[in-house]
Amino acid sequence: MASAASARQDAGPRFELPRDSFLIDEQIPIVLEGVPSHAPVAIELRGGSRQNPQVSQAIFAADDAGRIDATKMAPVSGSYSGVDAMGLFWSAKPQHPGAGPLEPNDEPGAGLPWTLSARLDEKVVAETTVIRRAVDPSVKITRVRDRGLVATFYEPADSGRHPAMIVLTGSGGGMPPAAGPAGGLASRGYAVLALAYFNYERLPPTLSNIPLEYFGTALQWLAAQPSVDPARIGVLGGSRGAELALLLGVLYPHLHAVAAFEPSNRVWRGCCDPFSTVAWTLDRQPVALAEIPIEKIQGAVFLVSGKDDGVWDSSGMGDAIVDRLKRNHFAYPVRHLSYPHTGHAIGRPYTTTENINNLHHPLTGRVINIGGNPAGTAHAREDSWRELLAFLDTNLKHLPPQQ
Repeated sequence: MASAASARQDAGPRFELPRDSFLIDEQIPIVLEGVPSHAPVAIELRGGSRQNPQVSQAIFAADDAGRIDATKMAPVSGSYSGVDAMGLFWSAKPQHPGAGPLEPNDEPGAGLPWTLSARLDEKVVAETTVIRRAVDPSVKITRVRDRGLVATFYEPADSGRHPAMIVLTGSGGGMPPAAGPAGGLASRGYAVLALAYFNYERLPPTLSNIPLEYFGTALQWLAAQPSVDPARIGVLGGSRGAELALLLGVLYPHLHAVAAFEPSNRVWRGCCDPFSTVAWTLDRQPVALAEIPIEKIQGAVFLVSGKDDGVWDSSGMGDAIVDRLKRNHFAYPVRHLSYPHTGHAIGRPYTTTENINNLHHPLTGRVINIGGNPAGTAHAREDSWRELLAFLDTNLKHLPPQQ
């Protein structure tokens, strides 16, 4: 009587995945079955931008049962090392460097195909395709051009009032993409206002003299939406957007959670030309603080930084924020995660990190010294995203009604 293992092998090589569609921040358990015991098998991944596909490969040795499980097995060689379920995704490199963008244009409702191929003795013996989405298809997405605001509004499908987040970009400006935190939070029960504030449509072209009242208007607009619980609103930003998020937490007490990635504890000048001396204004006056009075925030504070940040010392400034809050007996939860081998590119996980040291600033065109390495950045993105979701669920989503 044939064993179960030999029966599986007789069925031929095949990928066994739980489903064919995933969010981009969801782990995809890659399992290949039905190959010869202990055979070296090359698994290749190809996908992402249609104009410039990303490609990665790893060679695995099948186990006694002719099975390869990337969630439990390290590759013998390849584009990444060690046991890492999503190593093929974050280590994917552009097939034609410089020929086109690594990431697709922001199309919140679209999904992009990624193809897994298994090669044995240079022959493709199994292939499957998965769709990766920035936003859950059930999320309602609305273009907002109201009261001077330029934004995208994401609403969960279920009825009732939801916790909400304002999501901000950094010094590059533009519209916060669905592939970033906006789409991830919206797919997990949060109403999200992805808010542009410069370098987009009719907004100012650079980070210069941005009135903080604009964000007060955004907060009022968001709180008035029938799908939003006005008592459970927070804000998230990265880099200059983190500086802004902390400022807004100080200025607007109705923000009950602040998430700051690659944060600053002080206010910096404008960006990114020699004439932008002032970044923010309030009552038409420059906001020029030696240090942000972060203890005035009326809610939980979540900080993420890289110890090898090449843009600014986000780890040291994150520590300074925590120290200031401790000195002032801050009454709300505070969490600071600081990662080694990581720079200024921490965000939503499982997209390529192979390009982190070849990024061009959207306004200046200059290559940015991000810092860190691809593996360290990939780990930081994965861990911090999981911790962020847990932190916001505890300190915003599940706030008691009286707060």
